[in-house]
Amino acid sequence: MNALITTRSGRCFALTIGPRELIRDRASMPFCMDSSLATLRRDANSWFFYHTENWSYRIDKFIGTPDDPFQSKVWHKSRDGVFDLNGWHADVHHAGLWLTNIYRPSDGNLLGVVHVELHPGEPACNGLEKFALGLVTSADGGDHWTYCGEIVRPQNAHGNIGGVPLLVVGDYFHVYFNDMGPTGRRLAVARAPIAAVCEAARRHRVTPWHKFGDDGEWSEDGLRGLGAAVLPQPVLGPGHPADLHADAAFNRAIGLYMVTSWTCGGDLGRLYLHFSHDAVHFEPPVLVDEAPGQWMPYSTILADPHDQETDDMNTVGAEFSLLIDHKSATDYGNESLYRRRITVTPK
Repeated sequence: MNALITTRSGRCFALTIGPRELIRDRASMPFCMDSSLATLRRDANSWFFYHTENWSYRIDKFIGTPDDPFQSKVWHKSRDGVFDLNGWHADVHHAGLWLTNIYRPSDGNLLGVVHVELHPGEPACNGLEKFALGLVTSADGGDHWTYCGEIVRPQNAHGNIGGVPLLVVGDYFHVYFNDMGPTGRRLAVARAPIAAVCEAARRHRVTPWHKFGDDGEWSEDGLRGLGAAVLPQPVLGPGHPADLHADAAFNRAIGLYMVTSWTCGGDLGRLYLHFSHDAVHFEPPVLVDEAPGQWMPYSTILADPHDQETDDMNTVGAEFSLLIDHKSATDYGNESLYRRRITVTPK
């Protein structure tokens, strides 16, 4: 696909989306994909890739490259082998934590964003579980993490919050998530000052986050308010609603923020890429991939293998890739992992 895009802010760029490339078929997948990959630079030529599955009873850390993320496994651990819950959720039968994004502050520690599920009984998708986003921190390079607390909940805590596209926007972190209110699901955003978040994390605490509200202000409490619908979505018909089990990055080449989302309606699965100049007001979505009978959650934005300007893939350059998981809409474990190479060229 080739397109010339002009944004409302006046930026113009050429967009090229390459063909679908198979990375792993089901027989060669090292796991059943259940989250986007959390990424962290290892050295000039390789990266760490983290994946969480099985209600967070299984967490894997790999060494690889953007072209081959699963070259070798560093470790395979249980939730309690990775996370210290720090006294949180002791009254919950099972608290699941999915590590979905990592940020490396200047102090040498690591900050992670986690998708949180709180199950009153044995883990199951039965509507009894509650959802949140939380923060974790690591002082040993990402082998062990301490849970700092919850930062965002859907207004209806039983709505699956997704997780978790993360952006650095000026002096703020932005997280994108599925909010759930009286009229249904919204794809929303919340923010908090980076300095305050990192200072609190050093003490294994969290600071308040605020959702962007319908009034056009950051006025909604992150744990109780209702966020505005900031990501426009085409209506495809009955099926899986628009969803933010997805990823985000800032594109340095065109000076725009990017967020992915997916949906499956009318038996047609679609993955979208959204562009924005301010990480709040987004252009109409760009269709990246589609296939009948397929879900496309857990997309991961990967920097070009030669990109030395990014440390955690929260930024990319003119050339980058999207990892896209195709899951059967009727069989969650029947999946294949693909990639599309994308190029943007300022005009």
